[in-house]
Amino acid sequence: MKPYSISVADGKVVGNSDFYLAAYDMLEQECRRICAFTDMLDRDPAQKKERMAEYKCAKYRYAAVSLIQSTVVNNNRCRMLHNLEYTHYLLMPFDEIFKTCPEYLAAYENAPANEKPDFSLYYAMLAFAESERVNYTEKLKHAGDWETVELEERIGGLLFSAECLHEAWSKRGGEPA
Repeated sequence: MKPYSISVADGKVVGNSDFYLAAYDMLEQECRRICAFTDMLDRDPAQKKERMAEYKCAKYRYAAVSLIQSTVVNNNRCRMLHNLEYTHYLLMPFDEIFKTCPEYLAAYENAPANEKPDFSLYYAMLAFAESERVNYTEKLKHAGDWETVELEERIGGLLFSAECLHEAWSKRGGEPA
């Protein structure tokens, strides 16, 4: 078995994994990039007025990326504080994730015991991002002009976040889902 950056003691995760650190870093970089852009416009009201559409789009994209980033952070923190058998801290219980994504169940069951915490975090975040994307896509059907732009930017942010999760997963040596 390959060396791994976390361990499980008494049902709790000890330490941050390579996957978590990579995912957090990529999502944080995107959040900072968007914030730098909107902060620049906040300091120059004339330019902000000229670029209001870009400003609003950046804010909508930030909302989606920061949602996934904060959820990754929260779930990682919770799995360090609580016994892993209690999944009440997840946005979506594993049973529900596995019902909607049966391929995740097979991968999770076949994972080495010391890697299951990362598998659970990865799959829970992918399932959550996908459920949010589906929700926004459904809302697009009844959206007006500006609502369409907002929802498309949020969907773009969710797709970017899922790409970050996939890239972080591949950096840790895992197989993509």
